[in-house]
Amino acid sequence: MQPSAGVITEPTSSSERIAVVDVLRAFALFGIIVNHASKSFLVGPSPDPQFLLFSSVDKLVDQLAVLLTFGKFFAIFSFLFGLSFAIQLESATRRASSFSGRFAWRLLILLAIGYVHGLFFSGDILLIYAVLGFLLIPLRNVSTRTLAIVGVILILNIPGLVLGSLQMSGPPPTAQQQQTLADSRQAFAERAQRQYEIKRSGSIGELTEMNAAQSLQTKFLFQVVTGRLWITFGLFLLGMCAGRMNLFRDTAANRTAFTRLLAGAGTIALVTTRIAIAFPNKIRPTTLADVLAGFNFSIHQATLAAFYVAAVTLLFWKRPRGLLAPLAPMGKMGLTTYLTQSAFGLVVFYGVGFGLLGRLGAAACVAVAILFFAAQILFARWWMSRFKLGPVEWLWRSLTYFKLQPNVRERVSAASA
Repeated sequence: MQPSAGVITEPTSSSERIAVVDVLRAFALFGIIVNHASKSFLVGPSPDPQFLLFSSVDKLVDQLAVLLTFGKFFAIFSFLFGLSFAIQLESATRRASSFSGRFAWRLLILLAIGYVHGLFFSGDILLIYAVLGFLLIPLRNVSTRTLAIVGVILILNIPGLVLGSLQMSGPPPTAQQQQTLADSRQAFAERAQRQYEIKRSGSIGELTEMNAAQSLQTKFLFQVVTGRLWITFGLFLLGMCAGRMNLFRDTAANRTAFTRLLAGAGTIALVTTRIAIAFPNKIRPTTLADVLAGFNFSIHQATLAAFYVAAVTLLFWKRPRGLLAPLAPMGKMGLTTYLTQSAFGLVVFYGVGFGLLGRLGAAACVAVAILFFAAQILFARWWMSRFKLGPVEWLWRSLTYFKLQPNVRERVSAASA
């Protein structure tokens, strides 16, 4: 059985794993923790435009985080989820075993994990993955070509471009509509300020109560307004295509394909990044120029993420025991790593821990997060040398099969080897 590639992971023998996928997953987790840390894991509107920007270094780190990490690493994570689906489906087909029911049950467990996670950290993505994952099941027999076309349309946020253009070309809002919009924004700002205060100094009860009451609504609103909901699903679809095409097997043809992707995506990413600096993306566009800036940012995110994937893949294939190799154990326990990163954010920044939210600059926040990520690499290496699955992966698999799964690796002594 081959390995899965995204958050969903199935245990496989080391010889059957696609090692570069484990590395890519860990690389995505690095970008995710840097992105979250650049805003102190706030995940929401900041109380001040100069939030965490205490020095010129903080301002530089903040801008680099937006340009180089925002959306890009979650894009890779989402792509790997779709790749995981394709690999698991292929494995089940090869063994002539049932798939849809088991996968749906796994998604229900993931949804529960995501819901609990979201009670503590409003930036949870697992629940979104679980909900969208159900849509993959009826699409499993759709042609690769169709999936690729739809995936690209969604990833580039073409729906958002069309809807935004139609909105900007319509009649101007009436005085009543403008007042309603102003009232809505005022209520949103007040709610955001309250959320910030609870995250900074509230109790665990206040935090979970707030997230239970508001985070789901806020999460899905953000996903729809920004287009992230269908962008994520488009990434799922492209991941499915990559899995069907075995793109992450180290072959001469795949090396050529990734080399071309590196050059093409890198060139487009460079151009769109320059445009994004000149015309920043706005969550709430008010002019057609804002809509076009948002479209440019979607292209920027997609191509930069593709550039990252191509670069990491080619570098690992060139030196499989080189600089990127230590990331592989972490990639094998991606769900555990993702959740412990959230725990790190709560303990360091929120009021339930050290309460450093708003007190450390962006640069210091990112530096602390990188140190924690390094510790995660060491822990993952230690854990995976002794166990087959990460702690949360083991729990997930045990719940999937309604039975505690064996997890301890057998050690072979030198005398018996």
